[in-house]
Amino acid sequence: MSPKVLPPEVVRKRKMLFLFCGVLILFITSMAKVLVPATIFEDLQRMGMDVDRISSLGAAFLYSYAASQLLIGCFSDRYGGVRVLLIGGSLFVTGTIIFPLLENYYLMILFRCLTGFGAGTIFLGVAKLLADLFSAKFAMALGVVLMFSYFGPTAGTVPMVKLVEAIGWRWAMILPGAVACVPLMTIILFAKGTIIPVKRGQTLMPLLVMLRSRNLWFLCFGCATVYGAYYALVGQIGQKIFTDLYGLEPGRGALCMMILTILVAVNNIVGNLLLKLCGNRRKMVILTGVAVSFAGILLAQYGFYAGCGWGLFMTSAVLIAFPAGFFPLFSTVAKELFSNRYTAMAVAFLNFMAFVFISAYQNIAGVILKKYPTDAVTLAFPVTAYEAVYHFFIAGAVVSLIAALLVPETKDRVRE
Repeated sequence: MSPKVLPPEVVRKRKMLFLFCGVLILFITSMAKVLVPATIFEDLQRMGMDVDRISSLGAAFLYSYAASQLLIGCFSDRYGGVRVLLIGGSLFVTGTIIFPLLENYYLMILFRCLTGFGAGTIFLGVAKLLADLFSAKFAMALGVVLMFSYFGPTAGTVPMVKLVEAIGWRWAMILPGAVACVPLMTIILFAKGTIIPVKRGQTLMPLLVMLRSRNLWFLCFGCATVYGAYYALVGQIGQKIFTDLYGLEPGRGALCMMILTILVAVNNIVGNLLLKLCGNRRKMVILTGVAVSFAGILLAQYGFYAGCGWGLFMTSAVLIAFPAGFFPLFSTVAKELFSNRYTAMAVAFLNFMAFVFISAYQNIAGVILKKYPTDAVTLAFPVTAYEAVYHFFIAGAVVSLIAALLVPETKDRVRE
């Protein structure tokens, strides 16, 4: 007996429902990026976990997220958006709920990897549904979805810090997975008749084209410090710098991080306005973004050396965060470097490399911090530890600025 075929209008309505559910889960996955280690850094320290291991818990999520962009991104067209959402949602919910229940470090790493891989797969599922439902207005639809999802880290700052204080870090970390179960179960209940058969034919050739593109590599290294330094700040060391060096309460430090995440979310729109002011010259905006990030890093380093207050450090953090909302612009340039048939793979590869750099920056920052002793009572790092981390950021920013200078202007490029 053949499966029941749903009318096209019913399939579209259900896919719209699934898209709404997917965006809700995407919001939660964006929040999950900054929960570990930033929100529970000191809780993990109290478990006797070394700082480099704590950093690796955060980086594991990000490396896995990056891997999903290539492993699933190469085949998302074959599997369809609904199937990809189901796969990603199941992995994310499982990893998120089980991770806080564990004591063994290696199992914790494993389930953070599972969570990150699921989160990246959800992004691809949402992107595929957007392409199916809004093919003519894909860029605009993706921008709106990204702006909404970028508010996820905002919920991962002050609200989650307060929740950890109220119910403990384990139950607080379980809650996002439990909430994500609701939209996931909605998709499961109504998925019948909307899942397409697996298509044949897609190969890894688009990935090879990406790997051979010198201009795409310039673009990836150009955005390396923009995203690496920003996510290390909001997801790892920023809140701790406010408490360790400036004596702020964890809640106030988290509030400062929340302001940065709001700025990044809003800049998904501001970046487009800036692009128009620059006559749609993509390279000019990219160079401006990298330069502003570099200036923020230098300002923070000056503040550490000069013993300035937390206001100057917050100003530097705003400068670092400002260009982190330019991902739609970086994606536009990545698409314009290739013909239309490579659009999806170009964006997936850029997203992959961005998260590789984000993960690497967190790992390297953790290794640097481990070389410095913490206060036996407060668990605070000395200012020299953070100066060393920002020395690394400066070196990375120099590389990013040189790479950005080599990115070609794609404003008037004709694509086939």
